[in-house]
Amino acid sequence: MYELMPIIDRVKDWNALIILVMAVVIAVLYIVIRMIYPDFYRMVAYRMFVENFSGREITKPTDVSSIEALTTIISLLSISTMLFAAVCYSGLTTIGLEYGSEWKTMLKILLIFSAFNFGRGLTNLFFGFLFRIDKYAANYNTLILDTERILSFVFVPLFVFCPFVSAVTAKILIWIAFAAVVLLVGFQYVTFFFHLVKNKFLNHHSILYFCALEVLPMLVVIKLAF
Repeated sequence: MYELMPIIDRVKDWNALIILVMAVVIAVLYIVIRMIYPDFYRMVAYRMFVENFSGREITKPTDVSSIEALTTIISLLSISTMLFAAVCYSGLTTIGLEYGSEWKTMLKILLIFSAFNFGRGLTNLFFGFLFRIDKYAANYNTLILDTERILSFVFVPLFVFCPFVSAVTAKILIWIAFAAVVLLVGFQYVTFFFHLVKNKFLNHHSILYFCALEVLPMLVVIKLAF
């Protein structure tokens, strides 16, 4: 009887499960934010694309500090999940995923990205205190977080569809995510140098700082991935 009935082994797609779990968590957090502060992301977009070049003080209401912390968590989860999807479905990296170790890979990406963000923020504040430009350093940290908030909003539909489309389409979605990163992070860097010129702080020290804190980590990640 058993010889006539083939045994089918069920293969679990842990990659898709991880992405879906992260998407559900992010969606729940988005709903909470919309219920408490429905215009928060609109304020973020205005702060990033308008106030940074208007000469006015960056808006940072103290009454939504908890919401800002929550959206930072969303950004960490969304961007880390997008990186995980790129590792799983782009076919461009040399990072291997052994069956059953996918959760560990996702956790490593999340921890490394979180540690980098936290370290970069502290370094910005330290140099701001050292050179007496505390306000500028705080504003630049806000700009970084706003960039990540907008990226996290863009990334959600991209990584959610990656497990359910063809390999070619998944690569297209990942390239769209990469293009969004280039555009928004490029805008962030333009704003960075705009404020350096505005504050008469553009010199070889600031350029070295930019290379060490912004360019070098990207080169290290690219080297490890490829």
